[in-house]
Amino acid sequence: MNRGWKRLAFAVILFPTAYWICGSSDWVVLFQYWEHVIHWGRRQLQLDSGAVSPMWIMTPAILVAWWAITLRTAFKIPPNWVRVPVAIVFVVLQLGYLVFRLVATLQLDTPLNAVFSLLFFASEVFLHVRIILGYLSLFRLTNRSAQADVSAQFVRSGKYLPAVDVFIPTYSEPMEMLERSIIGCQAMEYPNKTIWLLDDRRRPVMRSLAARLGCRYLDRPDNSHAKAGNLNNALKQSHAELVVSFDADFIPTRDFLERTVGFFLDPKVALVQTPQHFFNQDSVQRNLGLERAIEGEQTLFFRVLQPGRDTFNAIVCHGTSWVARRSALEEIGLIPTDTITEDWATSIKLQAMGHKLLYLNEALSSGLAADTCGEFIQQNSRWAQGTLQGIFASTNPLTIPGLNWKQRVLHFSGMLYYGGSACTLFNILAPLCYLFFGIMMLRMSIAEMLFFRLPFILGYYLLYSWLTLGYRSPLWTELYETFFAPSIGLTVLWTMIRPFGARFRVTNKTRRPKQLTLNLQVATPFFILIALHLIGLALAFFTAENREHPELFGIILYFTLSNLPLLWMCLLASMDIHRCHPFRRFKHALDFQLHWDSHTLGGKSLLLSENEVTAKSTLPLSSYPAEGLLNMAALGWENVPVRICLDAEGTVSFIFKQLSLPQRRTLVEHIYCRPGQWKVKRKSDVRAIFEYLRAGLRMYPLAESV
Repeated sequence: MNRGWKRLAFAVILFPTAYWICGSSDWVVLFQYWEHVIHWGRRQLQLDSGAVSPMWIMTPAILVAWWAITLRTAFKIPPNWVRVPVAIVFVVLQLGYLVFRLVATLQLDTPLNAVFSLLFFASEVFLHVRIILGYLSLFRLTNRSAQADVSAQFVRSGKYLPAVDVFIPTYSEPMEMLERSIIGCQAMEYPNKTIWLLDDRRRPVMRSLAARLGCRYLDRPDNSHAKAGNLNNALKQSHAELVVSFDADFIPTRDFLERTVGFFLDPKVALVQTPQHFFNQDSVQRNLGLERAIEGEQTLFFRVLQPGRDTFNAIVCHGTSWVARRSALEEIGLIPTDTITEDWATSIKLQAMGHKLLYLNEALSSGLAADTCGEFIQQNSRWAQGTLQGIFASTNPLTIPGLNWKQRVLHFSGMLYYGGSACTLFNILAPLCYLFFGIMMLRMSIAEMLFFRLPFILGYYLLYSWLTLGYRSPLWTELYETFFAPSIGLTVLWTMIRPFGARFRVTNKTRRPKQLTLNLQVATPFFILIALHLIGLALAFFTAENREHPELFGIILYFTLSNLPLLWMCLLASMDIHRCHPFRRFKHALDFQLHWDSHTLGGKSLLLSENEVTAKSTLPLSSYPAEGLLNMAALGWENVPVRICLDAEGTVSFIFKQLSLPQRRTLVEHIYCRPGQWKVKRKSDVRAIFEYLRAGLRMYPLAESV
């Protein structure tokens, strides 16, 4: 109700003010000034491709390409001192292009052309501003590993061992997942810790699980404020100096607390955040068969942008794998409940109170990425909604007292990131407006496009993956943004109309299709867009449209042909592939012995998962028994009963029939909890492009289903 009255009061003030400004302004004079600007721009900036040599037109692009290749050759990894001048060059190129677009390319001859021309320009400006603000996160990347080495010595020696409460909030996750997470938390090498299972469904099976594993169990009578309310309830009923939170699917490594707790020797530190790392692939990677070619969609944020934000004390707490000082949380009134992204709001409130939030860029835990495209999109849409809700909440970074301008800009850039999805959707639709309705959104020649736009595009494509340490290339950025554009674009528009209209929904990370499944809700927009692009091209070629405006048609053709491969890849990514194995399998070469009857077979494993060991077959397939006993010295196992499954590819799997709790602990700790096991290797840009083309031509989901 309060928000409604505020909006009404704002409207009462705004509309009369706008009416007075419009009524008192001399619009004729303003339009005359604007016509002079347009006339100057078209006279000074537009290029006549017949009068200007091709070499002169291509000179800016050639110089930028030479500069970018020189930088990549000189520095394998960009030092921090190079980042600022590179960003300045990018900004100059972008501003030059946008000024040209403003004063020389707007098509204002008819009202319809003018509206769409201005919308198209505004969309481009928005996306470029978002990129420019993103440079702030790339100016200087922090590396706190050396600091963690020093502070960890105080923890290991016992000189600093504050009490720690470890929270695992859960709502609908299955018992097997939570058992794995609790075992991982209990395996952390830190004596003064208490593990809490926070059950928001009041499930008897969860109470029994906590009792069996030896951790504390806590529920509450209702589910008010979802995860934030669950954590706040636990904070009120626990007392440790430090608080740790892991999502139900996350498992920490044994050294998680050793590497993070020591930072709190500094009394100004309120929170330490570590990256989210996923031990499986997101649905786009998996459905396109690009697991080894590209990083997941969120890796850029966790491994590059967050260390950049750390430079300005503007990191974002992202819901899991964080450690916080209880007194700091109490100072801000516990976890904020204004929005459904309580983690982001917590960051802003702590920073506004003057606290330091640090980012340790080490993967000290791992969790599950959403396994289907529908859940993957739903998760990102929820993040978009929660972030944009901040505009209407007490944690609005532009209005909350206490933040400095750098923190405000960086947090606001997070809001703009999701707003870019609406612009991306508009830009995808833009060529169709010309192809179907003849709406001309710009007046530009191909020569002008090569002179003003190509230099930035070349620099961006050649240097962005270099600046982001190989975690993201522009190609994959465009793919993910196109994939999210229909759903998140609509979420953005709906959230701006009804910020708090949708309810919180937990992402289901256990949903696995039993066969190749086309998600119609995700795929339908891409079906429609591909069909419209193809029909529009056919109409343009078979009518006189391409001959009446050949230069404009050439540019529209470029945008259309650029959209089609992206839309095709998004359509393929909408097909969820069946995963044959219920658990992720990891490469492990461990000695084993298989016993049955009076026979013994020795060997080394190839793969290890939570329910099986896979090895290369060394016997004829008919020689294996149906069951046997497995010994594995590395796990301390003796005579573990297994079922034996064979396949035609020459491998044999030993499936565990039943593991005791000590055996289960040993297995989980070996698979997920070894320090340093989640280091990410940089991907090759060349291989990524090759795999991208291969996946699209091969139609990977369909090929894998045969």
